Amino acid sequence: MKLECRIDADAEHELHRHDLLEISVLLENEAKFKLLDREYRGAAGDVFLFRPYEPHYNLAADPRRPIRWILVLFSASVVRLIPGGYRLLYPFYSQEVCPHLPAASPYAARIREAAMAAYEEQEEQLPGWESKQFMHFTDILVNLYRYSLEQAESAGESEPAVDAGVVAAVEHILKHLTEDIDVRELIALYGKGKTCFYSRFRQAVGVTPNRFIHRLRMQVAMHLLKTTELSITDIAFECGYSSIPYFNKHFKQYRDISPREYRNRVRRAM
Repeated sequence: MKLECRIDADAEHELHRHDLLEISVLLENEAKFKLLDREYRGAAGDVFLFRPYEPHYNLAADPRRPIRWILVLFSASVVRLIPGGYRLLYPFYSQEVCPHLPAASPYAARIREAAMAAYEEQEEQLPGWESKQFMHFTDILVNLYRYSLEQAESAGESEPAVDAGVVAAVEHILKHLTEDIDVRELIALYGKGKTCFYSRFRQAVGVTPNRFIHRLRMQVAMHLLKTTELSITDIAFECGYSSIPYFNKHFKQYRDISPREYRNRVRRAM
């Protein structure tokens, strides 16, 4: 997990993308949360989440008034440390959850408070600060998740913002990511048939179940390649692949380089 307090006056900038999950908590002045095909205006206190692979950038609405915000970056694998934490990732993978939390929302207020407390722990570095910071980070994820559930409830009888069956399937995938996942089990969890499941899953998450599984496993693989001394073979097994060539094939499709090349490139850049 990476947590920073940033200041920026850029009103225009090339969009970037990465494989991490990102939360921006705006502290001062007005911002533009710019995505590839749309833009959100943000005020102090607003919270915005960026999903993996989504081109984006935080821009100042007025270059004369720089924005200040807290940036939280983390890998999906970090939720393995949180009891029941897999479900907390749902807002980052559902295209039906609005990524913009206005400051007026009680959830945004709680997220801002937790983010500031997490940053203060990092700055002061008193004994046990890492544990306290992780506690505040968990609080941020819980409030994002509760916000997404409230959106679903407020939808009433209209098209649901969150499909409970898809949530169950996503939770199962995240909980058993390193195991052999049978899509038939996901269909059974959904409970409405194969065609409906594939349609609703792709609508909510943006990709098919198999692509979603491989995408998440690649995130875990990159995290382990960067932060551990585990061998490529051990990382493949840790990510749920029993075949090394199959793991290498998917990694190269995902990153255009082999796992070993990725590890070497990351280490040279550190």
